Amino acid sequence: MKKANPTTLGLFLVIGVVLGVAGVLVFSAGTFFRPEMKNILYFNGSLKGLNPGAPVKYRGVTIGRVEQILIRHNQSDDDFAMPVIIAVDEKLAQSKSDQRLRIRDPDKFDRLVHQGFRGRLDAESLVTGVLYVSLDIVPDAPPPVFHQIEPQYREIPTVPSQVQKLLANLEHLDLPGLSAKLEALLDKADASLGELHVDQINSGLTNLLGSANHLVTSPDLTNAVLAARHSLEHADALVQRVDGRVNPLADDLTNTLADAQKTLVDLRQGIQNISGLVGPDATFQSDLSQALEQLANASRSVADLAEFLERNPDALITGRKRSGNQQ
Repeated sequence: MKKANPTTLGLFLVIGVVLGVAGVLVFSAGTFFRPEMKNILYFNGSLKGLNPGAPVKYRGVTIGRVEQILIRHNQSDDDFAMPVIIAVDEKLAQSKSDQRLRIRDPDKFDRLVHQGFRGRLDAESLVTGVLYVSLDIVPDAPPPVFHQIEPQYREIPTVPSQVQKLLANLEHLDLPGLSAKLEALLDKADASLGELHVDQINSGLTNLLGSANHLVTSPDLTNAVLAARHSLEHADALVQRVDGRVNPLADDLTNTLADAQKTLVDLRQGIQNISGLVGPDATFQSDLSQALEQLANASRSVADLAEFLERNPDALITGRKRSGNQQ
């Protein structure tokens, strides 16, 4: 048997090691040569379903991974929140947006936290129960709560997830009591159904359907429908006749109103003319006054003549006697 050459064996081992290192570098270059920023989050609920390497997502977009899941770290003795350290791939986060997720800058990070930047646990699937860390801007977020005693990592405040709220509500449900109430309700429903007279109900329904069928096929109903149809036709004809007579009547009424309006205008003009004649400044009134005054004077003269003739009836024959100083 030929003895193996130690030089050849050593050469194969060196080549294998070099190829292994090269493969690791090629397949892991995305994580080894990318800058990562580590942050810490403290969760009050259980971390069951969250594993190292789970994705870290910002509004559903993966930007990092879960690096460590701890029980306690840099927190007070009465603080039982569970710390989780995440690694955010800055280059990956920058490639997903035209604006950089600036959580390394303290001032900008504090501004984000004030705007509602929070972390929470979400489920990849309710069936599998696998969790991941979700980062988001939560509207109307509660005030941030920080747990670190010394600032070793940049701490991202957390809020309870919807899954945690659901599980917490389920824990407070009295499932045995609900089961007992449901069972009692089913027993009552079963007893109520047993008391029903199904045969009588079935017979009543059959009679009701028969009566309805008889009513629908009854000649009286058919005649009533026909009579109603004829009545509607007559009513339609009557409406048309009334409409044909209303239009001329409306025209006559319109003409009459126009004539009445014209008459009122003429009457108003006549009243204005009469007002002009009898007004205080009208000449007709002064002329009338003079005529009446002359008529009064003439009346007085006639009265004097009548009185003179009554005293001297012969004056009509002999004439009026002159006084002695007259020739």
